[in-house]
Amino acid sequence: MKFIADNHDLDSKWWTHHLADSSVRAWEGLAFELICMEHHEQVKRALGISGMATAVSTWRSDGDEESGLPGTQVDMVIDRADRIIHLCEIKYSESTFYISSEYEQKLRDRMALFRLKSKTKKTVVLTFITTYGIGTGKHNDIVHSDITMDNLFS
Repeated sequence: MKFIADNHDLDSKWWTHHLADSSVRAWEGLAFELICMEHHEQVKRALGISGMATAVSTWRSDGDEESGLPGTQVDMVIDRADRIIHLCEIKYSESTFYISSEYEQKLRDRMALFRLKSKTKKTVVLTFITTYGIGTGKHNDIVHSDITMDNLFS
């Protein structure tokens, strides 16, 4: 809503002139997250779990200065009846998405924090939902499942 409120007087060429703006990039990412949440049944189908009972949500944890734990959030959590939890990282990108070593560590830390804060004993796996998929690289081993936007509309 902030994006719309701040740009309500758009001229006819506004998008052409602002495609690289950080506000547009943020809006693209949030819009893609919403589309993915609305299409969670297609995500489940792409994972091969469409017939399984699940709970779909988001998750966040505030930072704790006393213990030194950072805050974090998970875009989509799919908690399956068979005791597996998919932590879904949703990434809008205009091309194939590549995972750097720093980003891999951030994902590992997020998974560990989720396990700690949620106190889950279930298996936790990482699923990526991207526009055009994950590029090949040595930091992909952390990804259990890779879903593209094509899966959302098939």
